[in-house]
Amino acid sequence: MPIAIIDVIAAALEIKDKKEIVFDYFGLNHFGWFTKIEYKGQDIMESLKAYIKKHEILLPASYMKDKQALAFKSKDQNRHTKGSWYYVWKGIYEIMENFPDYVPNTYLNYYLQSKEFVEHSDPNYTRANEVMDSREKNLFDGIDKYLKTGEIDESVFYAGSHGDWIADLAIALKNDTKARFLVIIENRGAIPNMPYDAMVEVPAYIGKDGPEVIAQNEIPLFQQGLMMQQVNCEKLLVEGCIEGSYQKVLEAFTLNKTVPSMNTAKRILDDMIIANKGYWPELK
Repeated sequence: MPIAIIDVIAAALEIKDKKEIVFDYFGLNHFGWFTKIEYKGQDIMESLKAYIKKHEILLPASYMKDKQALAFKSKDQNRHTKGSWYYVWKGIYEIMENFPDYVPNTYLNYYLQSKEFVEHSDPNYTRANEVMDSREKNLFDGIDKYLKTGEIDESVFYAGSHGDWIADLAIALKNDTKARFLVIIENRGAIPNMPYDAMVEVPAYIGKDGPEVIAQNEIPLFQQGLMMQQVNCEKLLVEGCIEGSYQKVLEAFTLNKTVPSMNTAKRILDDMIIANKGYWPELK
């Protein structure tokens, strides 16, 4: 997601050669913050913050011109203005109104605004339904067309920023370019005030021998506290799965910041045990 966010930032600030953007970032998978963003050596973080504050959203102005799009009625609107996506990008502005130092990963909306995101969600047409009716449908339609006609619609199979990232990473590994990427790796002191074995997301130079991690300073207590809560949640979940421990899985659900209380955590867990019968380990 950080790579996709950089794409949106580049479009918002009308930057065409996005590969000239260099950023510092720390976090966990889908759970982190941009601390510095530069374009051709010039700091653009303050310009970006001003843009977000002015527009009250992190989306390019060109995406927002269609008034029908904002009402979710236009079939041709940019997908980032549709349904739940609109609130995701709006949420960056809302988070930064309270915590303005860093630019958050969009997924932090679900942890920091869980109540609000539930309230504007449609239980009868969820984020999963949106994906199934767009990306997934387009892909399967493209596959069906190829199988029937032998014709390939490249746009159907184009993976966007994520595909570009994977291709660039493969080139860096093969050609030992030492290009800079954001990677998820065992901490091993990269973030001094996080556990040694935590899987963290930080910048690294990539060559034939793998990542050379760019060490970070100690991170602020607020972000460290959120990350520790999430790391411990995930560790408890893994232990609970391996041990078949209902208690540990309940603790994991309770610790997760998307869940408002232990009683809600228990109801969710009990419902999920029934829904996943035959797939989950038996919890005792």
